[in-house]
Amino acid sequence: MKTKFFLGSLAIVISALLWSLDGTFLRPGLFSLPSPLLVFLEHTLGFVVLAPFLFIYRSQLKEINKKSWAAIFWVALFGGALGTTFFTKALFATGFVDISVVILLQKFQPIFAIILAAIFLRERFPREFYAYAGLAVVAGYFVTFKDPFIVSGIWSAPALAAVFSLLAAFAWGSSTVFGKYSLKNLNHGLLAALRFGLTVLIMVFPALYFYGTGVSAVAGKQWWTLITIVFSSGAVAMFLYYWGLKKVPASVSTLCELAWPVSAIIFDYFLNDNVLSTTQILGAFVLVLAAYRATALNQPITFTGKVLPGQGKGEEVGAKTANLDVALAAKLPPGLYDCVVTTEAKAVYSGLLYYGYNSLSQKDCLEVHLLNFSGDLKGQEITVTTKRFLRLPKKFNSLDGLKAKVEEDLKKTKE
Repeated sequence: MKTKFFLGSLAIVISALLWSLDGTFLRPGLFSLPSPLLVFLEHTLGFVVLAPFLFIYRSQLKEINKKSWAAIFWVALFGGALGTTFFTKALFATGFVDISVVILLQKFQPIFAIILAAIFLRERFPREFYAYAGLAVVAGYFVTFKDPFIVSGIWSAPALAAVFSLLAAFAWGSSTVFGKYSLKNLNHGLLAALRFGLTVLIMVFPALYFYGTGVSAVAGKQWWTLITIVFSSGAVAMFLYYWGLKKVPASVSTLCELAWPVSAIIFDYFLNDNVLSTTQILGAFVLVLAAYRATALNQPITFTGKVLPGQGKGEEVGAKTANLDVALAAKLPPGLYDCVVTTEAKAVYSGLLYYGYNSLSQKDCLEVHLLNFSGDLKGQEITVTTKRFLRLPKKFNSLDGLKAKVEEDLKKTKE
């Protein structure tokens, strides 16, 4: 489980590094092309590379329902068409002289993604997650600007770039959430192919109707740049990104993408002789630390322990639980979690894990309720792996209040 989580996070970080090369090294050579035409061409070439996945996983296409198609269309419209167009226009607005504003404002993606993940994917986080995520965004600000205390005029090119950057941040942040939803039932390669294919269909009219004559003006070197983008920051990066996204929560993926500003500043130094300021170096350190801590809070945690004798009060509220030693929860933030439980007999059950204050026993406890299980686990060793944080601990003044909350929690696990 930990290896899967690490590899998924690593794939997203590699994608972020490739996106950094795109903005600092590749895309500047396409400055003469209109943004809609550029987006159309790079997605068309990318779709050619990814199209085989439509054939390989054609059986999955038949199983996509209307809700999933809506999510995939959102990914294509916001993640492919609008997000890439806004980001390209933001870079063009700066003339590729100062890409810092553009990259900075992409750090609002975690904010948009966290809000949307809470709404659509029912993800919940410990309080510390929001603190570290907020710190990461603030640190991203200091990483991006050489002088973080200078504000440009509202009608300046950086301000215009900022507007497009914020729009791109929302588009890509929301795409992360709906991409995660789509990956529940789709292969990551198939989703990437659908994203690129639908983006081509969305952009074909604005690109060719308004800028169709511009295709003939694309220079030979620019075609090679477009092909390079496809096999680096375009189709390949998106394939890696969706592969990683399938293995980590949407909220964690957006934090892994914070590697983008750090790597972009480094690439900018080596490629464009842009030297980091003191505040950028300090910001980079804080950014990496905050992103790591926030990610750690959402990593699946696995522990094994012996089921201890209990007081049997769980049955009074409709949820018989297996009690464990609270020392096993040393790295677990207090709260209620979806989890997977493996018994000594190697049987696997979904369950609810609770760590925190118990209103019945009036002390901290670590207990797990196994769904669809009947029997006695007392004295047996079980292995528990957390999946999704549901809520913080809550104190109850009455048995009826606790029972109602338990019923609500059990209902959520079945949704």
